Amino acid sequence: MNLGFERRNVHLLAAAVIIVLLALLAWREGQQRWQVFRQWQALAQSALTMRAERTLTTDELHQAAKARDISIESLEVGNQQWLVRGRVKDERVLGDWLQQLEREGARPLRWGLRRGDSALQFDLALQR
Repeated sequence: MNLGFERRNVHLLAAAVIIVLLALLAWREGQQRWQVFRQWQALAQSALTMRAERTLTTDELHQAAKARDISIESLEVGNQQWLVRGRVKDERVLGDWLQQLEREGARPLRWGLRRGDSALQFDLALQR
């Protein structure tokens, strides 16, 4: 009878040790995931800060247009917005360029596209 009691205590002790170890492993995993989450959160915050501080320059605008075979005919620079007029061969190229400009910190306010002699002519208002 005493041997059965000791065996039962050993089983209870073993079960308690296993439960404690599993709880420690779960806590450690939770801590690691929380740390990774905080690192990603800090990275996202710094990316937002960098994007907010970034302003597009006229040189970058011209280079981005030239890389997509877009011809800028006139650029009127204002305090808060730029008025851009130019020519493009394909409206999809203009759409891709507008998306690139948004990623670089500019915000298209309005734009228009009309058929010209040999290409499409566009008017674009950008907020910097």
